[in-house]
Amino acid sequence: MMNAIRKHYLRDLINRMNNLETAVHVFTNSPSYVPGDGVGFNGSTKRKEIFDELRKKYDFSCIIETGTYLGDTSGYLAETSGLPVYSSEINRILHSLAKMRLKGMKNVCLIHSDSRKFIEEIGRDPEVVRKECFFYLDAHWGKDCPLVEEISLIASRWEKFVMMIDDFQVPGDDGYGYDRYGAFKKLNISLIRRSMKKHDLGAYFPAVSSGEEGVLSKPRGFVILMKNDEYANPIKTIPLLREHRF
Repeated sequence: MMNAIRKHYLRDLINRMNNLETAVHVFTNSPSYVPGDGVGFNGSTKRKEIFDELRKKYDFSCIIETGTYLGDTSGYLAETSGLPVYSSEINRILHSLAKMRLKGMKNVCLIHSDSRKFIEEIGRDPEVVRKECFFYLDAHWGKDCPLVEEISLIASRWEKFVMMIDDFQVPGDDGYGYDRYGAFKKLNISLIRRSMKKHDLGAYFPAVSSGEEGVLSKPRGFVILMKNDEYANPIKTIPLLREHRF
């Protein structure tokens, strides 16, 4: 019992120190969002090209993001699309830092909330649900990974959506980085296979190799999910993406 308490205390202390270090870095080096080639989508040039293609082929009414972090991708999405961007962050310090950095952007709405509660609440608005939405899911850095529940909430409430999941393992290309959570679990197709089958979702991965991503560090992988119906036809014409076959 005492060991468990000590571990919890140590983990909490480490998290507080990390938050403090991040806050000092932001206040010192990046107190405001500044557009640039390396900002948004982890600096991935090809992913930005894919997002541009998606905006041409779909009529998104808004963008919904989970995992604001410091707001770089939130700012990029708002700046490039001109659409309303709603983003949630569960970490209070990170939420406050992102709010400070994006305070001049009128089309960004930042919420301090668990991502599942955030999606559930915004999904109660019939005006939002009946329109096309782009989702960017990036709230999976802790031990508790909400991804499966996020997918189910979105797929069960929205008819027309494009869902991009960051930090996802790309089959056949180990050059793309991806997240792990818990002792052995990875962010990959096996994790979400049951949800995809339940909601009849198709998966689309980058067709370009990790070496073409144009980032200084190891590029992060991603996957795009959407329903297997006629709404998915336009995405199949984007040469930078490949449909995943189970």
